[in-house]
Amino acid sequence: MSNFDTFAKTYTEQLEKAVLKYPEEYVWPVENVPTVAAKMIQAFRARTYNKDGRAIKATCKILNIKYTYTAINEYLGAA
Repeated sequence: MSNFDTFAKTYTEQLEKAVLKYPEEYVWPVENVPTVAAKMIQAFRARTYNKDGRAIKATCKILNIKYTYTAINEYLGAA
């Protein structure tokens, strides 16, 4: 599995956990996680994402990536 695929899978898992644990912070239900994650994965690929969110923070922690755009983009590589 590529770094990009690992990041996307981990992000999707962490997004679901965040929505379940902090539903008041999200304006959409947990059922929408696959749709939202797919849009974010496109944003990761295009490098147009916003890193300010629980799921990205948790993903970086799990994958031992420094929580900066530079470090995240280096991890993602040429997607």
